[in-house]
Amino acid sequence: MKSAMKQALYTVVAVGILVGSLLFGNGQPAAASTQFISASNTAVLANAGGRELRNSIDDKLATEYGNKIDVNNTNIASFRKFRGLYPTIAGKVVSNAPYESVEDILNIPNLSDVEKGRLEQNMDIFTISAPDPALVEGADRFNNGVYK
Repeated sequence: MKSAMKQALYTVVAVGILVGSLLFGNGQPAAASTQFISASNTAVLANAGGRELRNSIDDKLATEYGNKIDVNNTNIASFRKFRGLYPTIAGKVVSNAPYESVEDILNIPNLSDVEKGRLEQNMDIFTISAPDPALVEGADRFNNGVYK
């Protein structure tokens, strides 16, 4: 008996929702319509009003940043190609950013003499630029999700 009452209640609720949507508003497919977007609006969106669309990260990769380790923006994995810098020194460099100059990495707290020497030997592989939110937000500098 209870089961029959539940079934009847569910049926009444479903019919009520159906009738209500027909009387007081559009169903979801009609509400999801994209009639407000015209072909001319789409064209303007596609070319950004005549301006050339640029990706700031691609622009950064075309500079020295793409060839050297930017101490304010590069992730830990970039240090792997340089012997003796990954993972300990890389972690210290990334954890203590941002820096005003490349030489500031030599003043990292708790840097051992051996680590400082390794950094001094490799100063030519480092560069610096202002921190870019697209590169430093979240934990991407520690784990950027690129696995080889």
